[in-house]
Amino acid sequence: MEDLFNMLSSSARLDKSKRKKKPIATKPFPHAAGIKSTSRDHDAALRSSHNDRSVDDDDNASTSSSDSDNDHTHAQTKKKRPKKQHSAKALAQIHHEEISAFRRRMGIRLSSDNKQEVALGTLPDPISSFNEWKCPTWWREEGVNNTTTKNNSSSASTKTKASAAAAAPTPTTLFHRIHQTILTNIEHGKWLEPTPIQMQAIPSLMERRDIMGCAPTGSGKSGAFILPALMLAKCSEDIFYGKAVINTVDATKEKKSKKKKDKTTTNVDQVVDLHGHIRSILLAPSRELASQLHREVQRLSSNMPGKFHCTLLSKSNAGLAVANQLGGKSGLDCLVTTPLRLVECMERGMKLRGVRLIVLDEADRLLDASDGRKESNLKKKKHAKSDPDDDSDEESEEVEGVETPVQNQQQSGSSQSRTFLQQIDSILSNIPSSATRALFSATLGPSVRHLSESILRSPIDITTGIHAGIGGNAAAGGASEHIQQELKFVGREEGKLLAIRQLVAEGITPPVLIFMQSKERAQALFGELLYDGIRVDVIHAGRSYANRELSVQKFRRGETWVLICTDLVARGVDFKAVNLVINYDLPAEGVTYVHRIGRTGRAGRPGRAITFFTEADFDNLRTIANVMRLSGCSVPEWMLTMKKQPSKNKVTLPPKRGGIDTSPFDKKRKRTKNHAKK
Repeated sequence: MEDLFNMLSSSARLDKSKRKKKPIATKPFPHAAGIKSTSRDHDAALRSSHNDRSVDDDDNASTSSSDSDNDHTHAQTKKKRPKKQHSAKALAQIHHEEISAFRRRMGIRLSSDNKQEVALGTLPDPISSFNEWKCPTWWREEGVNNTTTKNNSSSASTKTKASAAAAAPTPTTLFHRIHQTILTNIEHGKWLEPTPIQMQAIPSLMERRDIMGCAPTGSGKSGAFILPALMLAKCSEDIFYGKAVINTVDATKEKKSKKKKDKTTTNVDQVVDLHGHIRSILLAPSRELASQLHREVQRLSSNMPGKFHCTLLSKSNAGLAVANQLGGKSGLDCLVTTPLRLVECMERGMKLRGVRLIVLDEADRLLDASDGRKESNLKKKKHAKSDPDDDSDEESEEVEGVETPVQNQQQSGSSQSRTFLQQIDSILSNIPSSATRALFSATLGPSVRHLSESILRSPIDITTGIHAGIGGNAAAGGASEHIQQELKFVGREEGKLLAIRQLVAEGITPPVLIFMQSKERAQALFGELLYDGIRVDVIHAGRSYANRELSVQKFRRGETWVLICTDLVARGVDFKAVNLVINYDLPAEGVTYVHRIGRTGRAGRPGRAITFFTEADFDNLRTIANVMRLSGCSVPEWMLTMKKQPSKNKVTLPPKRGGIDTSPFDKKRKRTKNHAKK
């Protein structure tokens, strides 16, 4: 058994000292030779065998100890083996691939004009959460180490945890306090993570780069420019304009500065007069959208360190604006207005000093040279009455093409006779050349991009959305993928009202928006649905601003179930959780259609849009059907193969429609006779 054990364990690493040794057998001396073994010889033999066993034990112990030492040193060499060091070029390439993969995953697309900057890695990296919002490279503040460069720079290989901790802003810095306040306000609004347009636009605007952002409706474009506007407006003059805070000054420099104090006018410690300065301007095409932006700015800037001053320019504070008294001694942090109101104040003496950021929300509307007016809406209406409390000189009135008596008295060169494009040109020519400019919209067509070349300087062109740029159609990319779009044929004009009542009978889930072609038709439909047991209201440019604002507030509170409106609220206005949008009148343009249905399906919520069309709408049906197909909806093939009717004018005009009336024929006849007698 022991022989078998020895044979099997010959190649194994065992402690031989613990194994029993085979006793050494002594050969007896042969007695036949007459030689007798003595006790001395026997003792010597035993001593020699014992010495041999001790030598073997020492050898085994030394070999086992040497084996354990070898294992220990081998483990130490494994631990001490240095990690593979990548070169700066390899680290930059890895970082570039990670950022590119992140942009593809989030659906962030950059223009071909930015390809060179993307390859060089000079574009700001997108953020995946609001906590990753880092201090920009130009923000020089005590406690913030801005000497470290981006991850893809040549010093990326030398970064350590200590340097990263030193680069992070301390809790006492201005940037950290503003950032924490904004994060708190975002969390209160149940705003968890940034949307794709915010991921790229926020760090780009923080680096003071011009932006052209195009994203679907309801994708958070307002937050993409409001959040950087808060940070840029609260930045101190010394930090924003590069005047570093000096803690230690040499005695020689102090003497020289004292000698030259009387001769020079600039000084690092000189207090800048901020009286009348406006640090950021947000422009919107309608008063309703401007009011919404003003509410969002106030919500996100609450509890801001040093108090945040934001004003909505209106008739009540226009006098302070003309006198350059907005904001008091510290100036105004943010001004929200419409272009017409701002141009009027500028003509009366308002100065745009200290502007750091100017944003054009719904830029395709603000850069419209024709103002979107239709020939049928340009006729003067003698029966138009002006309300003394009405804000009828706003762009919301121009959208509908209503000319009030005040407008008729204006000269051809006045601000009210100018188009949006002329008003924007006047505003941009009066702001500082160092101001950052940004354009945002869901539909940025080729004409707007061409005009942006004369407005923006080396802009970062950001486009997001699943259907962005498909088929070369700018309108299709602006439609949200969360909207279920439908087309419904109703025969003639009378069938629309019957279809509305049928939907109500089947059951609709409010809130519901119904878009009409003109304010007259909106008022007529309101009169028909008012007595159908539906909580309905109407909003259009013919109503005063106070009444319009009241209608919007009731709709937001849920007191109104169905809101009948015109294109006045088709752009930018955010109604929470609108379940259904009904296009009672088929829009003539794809851009208008996208902005109408964009009132539903916002912030990831599902929505539904139904569009009625009649025999008179066949000329414009192909345009709408093409937008629906490119945005991922199924459309019958015959709609896409319809011949497009040639038009003499560049602007597509809607068809002439009949009145909305379901009263019996004899009552209609009596009304027409009475009207003719009057």
